[in-house]
This record gives sequence, C-alpha cells and structure tokens, in this order.
Amino acid sequence: MLRELREQVTAERNELKRMRELRAADVAETRDAVADLKSGVRRQGSALARLARSSSIQSQLEWTEQRVLDRLSRVARSGRPVIVGPWTGEIGFELLYWIPFVRWATEKFGIAPERITVISRGGTRDWYRGIAHHYADALSLVPVDQFRAGTEAVKKQRAMRHFDRRLLRQVAANTGERAALLHPALMYALFMPFWKHQASLTRVVDHSRYRRIAASPASLPPLPATYVAVRFYFSGCFPDTPANRGFVAATIASLAEHTNIVMLNPGFQVDDHVDYGAAGQARIHYVDMRGEPHQNLARQTAIIAGARAFVGTYGGFAYLAPLCGVNALSFYSDRTYFVYHLELAQRAFAAVQGGALEAIDVGNAAVLRSALATAPSPLPDHEGPDGVRISR
Repeated sequence: MLRELREQVTAERNELKRMRELRAADVAETRDAVADLKSGVRRQGSALARLARSSSIQSQLEWTEQRVLDRLSRVARSGRPVIVGPWTGEIGFELLYWIPFVRWATEKFGIAPERITVISRGGTRDWYRGIAHHYADALSLVPVDQFRAGTEAVKKQRAMRHFDRRLLRQVAANTGERAALLHPALMYALFMPFWKHQASLTRVVDHSRYRRIAASPASLPPLPATYVAVRFYFSGCFPDTPANRGFVAATIASLAEHTNIVMLNPGFQVDDHVDYGAAGQARIHYVDMRGEPHQNLARQTAIIAGARAFVGTYGGFAYLAPLCGVNALSFYSDRTYFVYHLELAQRAFAAVQGGALEAIDVGNAAVLRSALATAPSPLPDHEGPDGVRISR
C-alpha cells in the first residue's frame, strides 16, 4: 500500500514537472511571437514614415511647380509689359538655368518678345535673342563699383533684394506703364529641389529650352586670323596658389608657341573672381574693355565666337564657348563644383549641336599633356566680328 502511494506521488510530480515545462515553452513561444509582432510594427511604422516623407516631398514639389505656373500665367494674362530679371549673378547659372527657363516660360505661356525687357549686365542682349525685344544693362545704370557692392554678398537671387529693386525702378520708369515681373527667384524656387537632390534632372529639362548663341559683330580691334580665346581666373575650384599660377603660365606659354592667343580679361572686376594676366608676348593679344563695362561680355562673346577654341578656368566662360559653337578645354584643381552642373551642360551642348566641353583636373599631368598636344580640328572659314574673315 505504501509503495503504491509513493508511485502515485512520483507520477503526479512527473506530470506537474511536464506541465511546468509545457507552460514555459508556451510562454517562450508567446514571448517570441510578441517580439516578432513588435518588430513587424516597427518596420511597418518606419515604412509608413518613409512613405509620409516621400509623399510630403512630392506634394511640396507639385505645390512649388503649380505656384510657378500660376505666377507665369498671371504675368501672361496681365497684358502688361514684362521685366525679366534683373540678372546680376553668375554667368554659368545665367547660361545654364536662367535663360533656358525664361525661354521655356515665354514660349509656353505665349509672352511675346515685344512685351519683354531683359535686365542683365555686360551687354548680353545676344544671349536673350528671340526672347526679348528690349534690353537694359545694369552697368549702364550704375557704376561698376556700385554693382559689385550691391551684388557681392549674395550671388543666388532667391529673393528680391534692395539692389534688384533699385535697378527695377530705373528700368520701370522707362516702360510708360506698370510692368509685370519675372524675377530669378521664381527659377530658383522651381529648380532648388534638383540642386538639393530632391528631384531628378527632369525637373530642369522639362522647364528649359536651350539655344545656340549667335554673337553680333562687336566693336573690336583687328584680331589675328586664327587664335585661341583664353581666360584664366581664380575661383573656388581653381584657387590662387603658386601651383595654379605656374600651371597657367606654362599653359599659356605652350599655347603661344603654336598659335595666337586673345586674352578675355576685361581689365576690371565685377565679382569675386580675380583674373590671371599673362605677360605681353608677340602672340598674346589683349582687348581693352575698361572704357565700356556695359559691353564687356558682348565683346568677350564675339571674341569667343571667332576663336578656334577656348582654354581657361572651368566655369561660366567654359559654358559660353560651346553655346557659341566653340570647343572648350577647362581646368580645375579642387573639385568643389557640383558634377550635375557639368553633366547638364554637356547634355545641353549636345542637344543644340554646340561645341564640346571638357573639364580636367590640373593634377592629371599625363592627361593634360595629351590634351594640349592635340590641336583642335580645323573648321571652315567664317565671317568674324566686324566682317573680318576668320580661318579656324
């Protein structure tokens, strides 16, 4: 009897132990299931947050685009004269973004050139050909030192500034009636998402129209029959260092051994770029532009358009040459520029069948030697500035 009782107690203990083990297993399984559920909820929450951010960015992009379209529509419907500008910023942004945007806007909304007055600087009327019948030059309205003082603090015209208003008042006084305004801030608002990597290149391409630049004859002294246009200046991607000065001196000397050079240095400073001036040699030519600052870019455009090639610092003038149908070889030493500007430029030049643009790091000595040893391909003769016959 006692033995049977012991066996029963042992059996009950074993059953109780088994039940505890089963319960522990169930608890562990439940704990794992809860952990999996929490992890799933976190993943879902993260996905929803990403979706919300994406939707927010997309909504912002669509809202900004619609705001720009509404503004342009109101300008078109107003029937009033339209002032475009004033543009007082960098040449590169003017050529690559601002002018193509203005051309797209005026074509899309049917704003006739007869209504438009462009405000720029340096005699860039030819750059806006087909867009506007009227042109006002900031350097005819204010002296160079006042222009530099009014624009040196901010290069990107993302908002209306005091200096912009000053120029607008002077130009608006000549229109005879209240004018509508197409200010660069509108373009900056539309394209800023692309520059901030929030929108694709389509953002710019869909709102831009590129064209070649046909330079008008400018008042220039006699130029060589064939020459290379050269402009080296120091900038963020090509700082003023002994190494860069030595490179420029060697490059100009090498070019002068084989061809004439026309330097594009205007002889005065309108921004923070400092020009490099080469010593006078038989094949190095200068055009004095100090007397008429309001024509300096017109003259530099005509010189570039008549050149067999352009050589200089990577930047705005390296964009101007291909738009004039001239190949450009440009240099930098610090990759501080944004590659997408160069990629867009090369795409635009190809689309308008313009010249080629190469941007080369001065540190790549082997590439430089190869590039400088290769002469540009000869092109047919053409009429240059003031009817001078130029052989390429």
